[in-house]
Amino acid sequence: MLRGTSRSIGRSRSGFTGLHYQIPKAFLSTSRIANATEGSLKSFIPKPSKSLGETTIENNIKSDTNRLSKTLTKFWEKVDAVYNKDLDKYEVKLDGKTLKTPLGFPLSLPNEKKQLAYLVAHEWANLPDLKVKINALPLTSLSSRAIDLYNVYNNENVDREMISKVGNVDDIKVNLLRYLDTDTCLIFTTLDEYEGKLRNRQNELYFPLIKEFEDYFTEYAKRKGNLLKSEDERVSLKYLDCETDGLSGNRQSITTQNIVMSWMNDLSMYELVALERAILTAKSFLCGAALLRSNCSNESRMKDLYQINKSSATDYYHKTVEELVELGNLEIIFQTEEWGEVEDTHDVDKVDWLRHLSSCALLTF
Repeated sequence: MLRGTSRSIGRSRSGFTGLHYQIPKAFLSTSRIANATEGSLKSFIPKPSKSLGETTIENNIKSDTNRLSKTLTKFWEKVDAVYNKDLDKYEVKLDGKTLKTPLGFPLSLPNEKKQLAYLVAHEWANLPDLKVKINALPLTSLSSRAIDLYNVYNNENVDREMISKVGNVDDIKVNLLRYLDTDTCLIFTTLDEYEGKLRNRQNELYFPLIKEFEDYFTEYAKRKGNLLKSEDERVSLKYLDCETDGLSGNRQSITTQNIVMSWMNDLSMYELVALERAILTAKSFLCGAALLRSNCSNESRMKDLYQINKSSATDYYHKTVEELVELGNLEIIFQTEEWGEVEDTHDVDKVDWLRHLSSCALLTF
């Protein structure tokens, strides 16, 4: 049975343990905050109706994504990623017809996302003939969510029911910010856990990660201006040491919250969706931010946003997907080494982690 370790504390569904949490009032909106991201990543595939008379926007919209989700059967022969010069976008087409997202928007990707467009087309081209599974379309799911969120967020006259399908962008950011309190990488186990081996490994991995992001967010705050009280002030990430703090809870300062929220406001919709999925997978804001910093292919953006605390490209901060899996999954790794792997549980979880985080990395590329 787990004790007060990083996994047992940091694995709540919402990233919030129920302790008092203070959010700057400027971040709060009138829509529901607690459920902003609850189930939102499954919006690509609408849930089946509870009764024959129940309908939803997503179920009623005629799109190939919704058709696939209902029939679970392949119904096309040719898949293409076609450049539309009028829109300066790449459109994914089935038998010459542009795919649509669950909310009915064209599945068209910006010119700089050319590789992503071809990867999405590859997903559809290589689906089996029968009983298509939801998890066979991770890039389509993430791309569709980014497109739907962007169109809903930038449309003043959007149907509020559509917002309920994908979530309010500001509320999504607030929910993600909450994970920084109970971040897996900010919770340290007791010294005797697994004969001290787990704590030693956490010390090796987590303290350098914490320092790196303290430096990074400090530099970000200085460049944005007026986010720190003085030139000498630095971002200090609060962490919980179960050896000395027990289960007292962990909470970041308002200053840190303001800085991190400002950072999220600088992300594109694709980057925000990748961050969301990575955080929900790893239960770690730092792992999600590390994934974004490690996989951007735009050199100017790397220099101006993701690597601002580094003096040269040779010093750029980088973590592989495998390293992020270890960071976010460290206690489970020790459990399986101690007690063995549960078939169809631990092995499946590891594959899910790799699929989700790899898809997020490709979304930001």
